[in-house]
Amino acid sequence: MKKGSLLLLTAVTLGSFFTHVASAQSSDSDDKLKLGIKAGLNVAYINDDDRVPSEYISSRMGFHVGVLAHYHLSDKWALQPELIYSKEGAEYDWPGNSSIGRYQGKTDLNLLKFPILAQYMFGPSFRIQTGPQVGLIVNANFEDKNNDEVRKLDIQRVDIAWAFGLGYLHNSGFGLDGRFNWGLTNIYPSGTYPGQGAYMRTWQFGVFYQFK
Repeated sequence: MKKGSLLLLTAVTLGSFFTHVASAQSSDSDDKLKLGIKAGLNVAYINDDDRVPSEYISSRMGFHVGVLAHYHLSDKWALQPELIYSKEGAEYDWPGNSSIGRYQGKTDLNLLKFPILAQYMFGPSFRIQTGPQVGLIVNANFEDKNNDEVRKLDIQRVDIAWAFGLGYLHNSGFGLDGRFNWGLTNIYPSGTYPGQGAYMRTWQFGVFYQFK
């Protein structure tokens, strides 16, 4: 499936879901829908082994902030789409080789993410969650320490990932969330870096609040 079609499908799915749960909230006495806000810390990394050896790439810290809609399908199962702004990237410190000079700096990526998570709730307040995620890379820069300059990166603008995580919701409405996003898309354009791949990997740790 082409990325444009996938983005359209995701947008339609999210729109249909929010329309459905909004109408369900007004008519369902069980109040299955809970809206919420969230924010937290990112520990991001780029698997760029084809171009730079992994020992010269390190993770960098960032943040995320967003909104969520938690919809109960049953006592144990729920569906949770989210809209998140996320700051990610990686740090590079490569001495270079005979063909490429020293490569030192950090990649700065700003994304809008649209995860749709299936959640299984167990115990008093815990939930396991997993699902697909579409990320739109709205800005991509490399801060080059060698030349003290910032330049735009020529990369793909869509990142498809799969998310895995664990959450905890207190009956006050506050909760904790931890997840790992495994990037499935090679963000290097084939014409720019033929035969090379770079894949995003991000840990996210945050807090959220579900309105009652």
